[in-house]
Amino acid sequence: MLNMSWSDYMIIAARHSKGSAQHWFRYLRKDIDKCGTHFSIQDVEDLSKNMALTPFQRVSLKAAFQEDSPTRQHIIGLNGRARREKIMKVRAKYGNSVQSK
Repeated sequence: MLNMSWSDYMIIAARHSKGSAQHWFRYLRKDIDKCGTHFSIQDVEDLSKNMALTPFQRVSLKAAFQEDSPTRQHIIGLNGRARREKIMKVRAKYGNSVQSK
């Protein structure tokens, strides 16, 4: 198996997700979950200067690793558990066509 650096992986992720903010945020979510295990804050700073990333990706990368930033909160909330209120709104809107699992 090829052993690549975190920066190389994120550059590939940036290329794959160009044009899709949600796709990019999902890559970042994986990294936030592993925060500190594969990279340092200096790695984040260095990567944010890499021209292989779009301006949006560079800005959102830095924001994703700042505590209490709205971008970080959004990314952390991805794939989170659905709140009961949201489930009930969907069920009320679509009736019995939405099945519980």
